Amino acid sequence: MALIVEDGTGKADANSYASLDDANAYHTLRGHTAWTGADEVKEAALVRATSYIDGQYGVRWPGYRASSAQALDWPRDEAYDRDGYLQEEVPTAVVVATIEAALIELSTAGALTEAQERGGAVVREKVGPIETEYSDVAPAQTTYPSIKLALSRLIPFGGSVKVRRG
Repeated sequence: MALIVEDGTGKADANSYASLDDANAYHTLRGHTAWTGADEVKEAALVRATSYIDGQYGVRWPGYRASSAQALDWPRDEAYDRDGYLQEEVPTAVVVATIEAALIELSTAGALTEAQERGGAVVREKVGPIETEYSDVAPAQTTYPSIKLALSRLIPFGGSVKVRRG
């Protein structure tokens, strides 16, 4: 399967928000030495990352899909970021989140979708003399701060929500 990058036109066969060149440049600039290996493996990580980003955050995207024929959630109509700027094509935030997620997937294939008991929110664990306890408010799944930070201009993560009045 070839990597087909969404370019903002609503491709029916797109499977990634980020190109391999963009991911390589991003990780090189940040010194992420774990971003290594064959191009095909990196491309597969980008495809899995894109699926994760749409699946995990898609219900929270602003606006509406631009076309029912497009393969991915972006581009969107009437999608505004937290500063009120229209995001009609694929926002940089979505590309960056995809690239960050791909690094996680490259390190451990399936890591983004791996089930973790109580989201991995361990308070205490006992193995022999060692004990584990999970928080009562443990999330249903693992969160990835680098991905949430990348998307924070598009999706409110707690706190207050800005309301615009006409």
